[in-house]
Amino acid sequence: MQRRKWVVLTVLVATGFVIGGALIPSAIGVSSIPKDSKYVGTKACRKCHTKEHKVWQKTKHGTNFETLKGDERKNPDCLKCHTTGYGKPGGFTSEADTPELKGTGCEACHGPGSAHVKAAKDAPDEGKWEMFTDKIPQNVCVACHKPHINQKERVKKLRGG
Repeated sequence: MQRRKWVVLTVLVATGFVIGGALIPSAIGVSSIPKDSKYVGTKACRKCHTKEHKVWQKTKHGTNFETLKGDERKNPDCLKCHTTGYGKPGGFTSEADTPELKGTGCEACHGPGSAHVKAAKDAPDEGKWEMFTDKIPQNVCVACHKPHINQKERVKKLRGG
């Protein structure tokens, strides 16, 4: 039952993004994330958000890196959607160098989390760090989930079929 609630919530949020962000105020964005924030990986998020992590682990976002075959694991067209922060400062670079950023982790949508983690450690009872938690840039989903492209055909094309 819990998983169903997350799926419904995810679909509702994604629908809001896809229809032009009309349901999400334009004020929501990464502007609240300090410029010097770094990617910390989903394990850092798990320390406080255990329920969310357990749900995420079983989703396609949590396992999508493992679907990549051979050269796809080095293909920028694949990595930008199957990893966290690929092509961004401090984001995924390779399995060997940044294994904690494999898959579409929390920070793929919420942005780099180092400032959030630090603020929560510095002032755990003050709640000032909450400003980083639900800030998701408008249209972040469509960066990977392009509704006008047939995903299966895109994968087939990438795999040379």
